[in-house]
Amino acid sequence: MARKANYEEKISAIEAKIAKKQEELKALKAQVSDLKAKKAKDDYQELTEYMVANNLTAAEVLASIKA
Repeated sequence: MARKANYEEKISAIEAKIAKKQEELKALKAQVSDLKAKKAKDDYQELTEYMVANNLTAAEVLASIKA
């Protein structure tokens, strides 16, 4: 019976480690999502500034990209 309890303890310890890593992974995914959103905002701002500086419309920019 002691041997079975030992396996149960090992299983519980590993499950606890898995849960901890899943929480760490969840936090890292949230950080990636936040950074992607900030990058998109910066990219949009850069594009908008370029369009204003060069007196371009969105249609003109899209036309030059598609060409």
